[in-house]
Amino acid sequence: MAELTFNAEVRNKVGKETSKKLRAKKLVPAVVYGKDMTPIHCSLPKAEVEKLRKVNRNTLIDLNLAGEKHIVLVREAQKHPISSEFEHVDFQSVHMDKPVKVNVDLEYVGSPVGKKQGGIFTVLVKSVKIECLPGKIPQVITMNIDSLDAGDSLHVSDIKAEDFKIITNPKIAICQVSQVKDDEETAAAATATTTAAPAAEEKKAK
Repeated sequence: MAELTFNAEVRNKVGKETSKKLRAKKLVPAVVYGKDMTPIHCSLPKAEVEKLRKVNRNTLIDLNLAGEKHIVLVREAQKHPISSEFEHVDFQSVHMDKPVKVNVDLEYVGSPVGKKQGGIFTVLVKSVKIECLPGKIPQVITMNIDSLDAGDSLHVSDIKAEDFKIITNPKIAICQVSQVKDDEETAAAATATTTAAPAAEEKKAK
């Protein structure tokens, strides 16, 4: 079921200095936590952690640790601000028969019909939170935007939930097609009014 397999070693010492020494040995400090378990501090080879760059953020991982296998999800991966190298990873241990809450990216496909009228498509939300079994987590949630006209928008409530429950507020707008022409006409009218006002005052003064 899991796409990756990592081998980790338990570490008994924590702190900045310990983490610094681990990184010097090309190891990445990490922690594994979950329901009904005491957090376990560990370390993994940097080469293994680098594999996270090529998979979805909700990828299931088999983590071998202290003779036990944990199925985990990456909850947070801290990276160096300049080198972008992994500095610390938080793993959540999950059970395949118990639902979890995760954020899933939205993927917008198609071309809004409103673009032909000068409208501009804007993404307002890039991901939503859902709840489902670990084995049912979608890679992405696809939204077709072909039918969006100028002035139209899609909301969280428009997402068709399949094997998952949507946690994000259903009233939140996730994308829209703006009515650019209307905005331009309003701006033109405002400019005309501004220009006409001084002229009227000048004529009145004469």
